[in-house]
Amino acid sequence: MIPKMEQSGLGWKNRWGHRIFTFVCGLKNRLLRAAAWKPILRSLRPSLSGALGILILTSCESMDYYRGAGKFDTVVLDAGHGGYDMGGRAIFGVNEKSITLDIVERISEILIQKGYHVILTRKSDVFIPLGERTSISNRTPNSIFVSIHINWSGNRRAHGLETYYYAPNSRRLAANILQAVGCSYSTPIRGIKFARFHVLRCNLRPAVLCELGFDSNRYENGLLQHSQHRQVLAEAVAQGIIHEEKGRIP
Repeated sequence: MIPKMEQSGLGWKNRWGHRIFTFVCGLKNRLLRAAAWKPILRSLRPSLSGALGILILTSCESMDYYRGAGKFDTVVLDAGHGGYDMGGRAIFGVNEKSITLDIVERISEILIQKGYHVILTRKSDVFIPLGERTSISNRTPNSIFVSIHINWSGNRRAHGLETYYYAPNSRRLAANILQAVGCSYSTPIRGIKFARFHVLRCNLRPAVLCELGFDSNRYENGLLQHSQHRQVLAEAVAQGIIHEEKGRIP
C-alpha cells in the first residue's frame, strides 16, 4: 500500500517529485492501453514495475527527510554505555561511559534553559539495558531520542564525526546535529549513516546516534578529556536539536 502523499508544508523538491511520479504513472497506463505497444510493454513490465517501485520509495524517503522529526517538546538523551560497560577505552584519561554522561548532562542543561523537557536514560554510572532505553523513549510522546557515543578504532589515525539513523524521518535530525557539531571545531565529517542499532531500530520516535570523535585517537581523545571541549560539543548538539525542532533543512 502506498501512503497518501500530503503536499501541504512540503518543499519544492517534494512537490516536483510527486508531479513526476504522477506523470510517469499516467504515461505507463496510457501506453498499456495502446494495442500496438502491448507486446513490447508486456516484456518490459517487470522493469517498469521495478523502476516505479524505486521511484515510489525514493519519493517517500525524500518526503520523510524534508518533513523531518516534526514538532516535539521533549528530548530523550541517552548517554552510551555505563556501569560495567565502559564503552571505548580511551588511550588515556576517562573512558567513553564517563565522557558521554558528562556531555549528556551539559546538553540537558542547555535544552532545559531553552524551554524543552528533557529525560535522561541514565543519570549516573549505571548500566541500562538497550531495551529499557528504547522503552523510555517509546512511552514518551512528542519526543525525539538522541544517543551520545564516542567512537573507537584499532586504527589510531581514525578521527572525525558521524551520526546514525534508521527511520527516514530521523535522517534530517542526524544531518542537523552533524552539521552543527562539524562547525564547532576542525575535524573530518565522516557522514550521516544508516544503521540497525537496537536503540534506533526498536524506537518509535525519531532517533539518532551520534559519535562525537574517537577516544582511540590521541588528538581527539586529548580534546575529549577537557571539559571546555565537552561543553562545545554539548552546545553544538543542542543547537542541532533546536534547528530540527524549528524545521531547518540542512
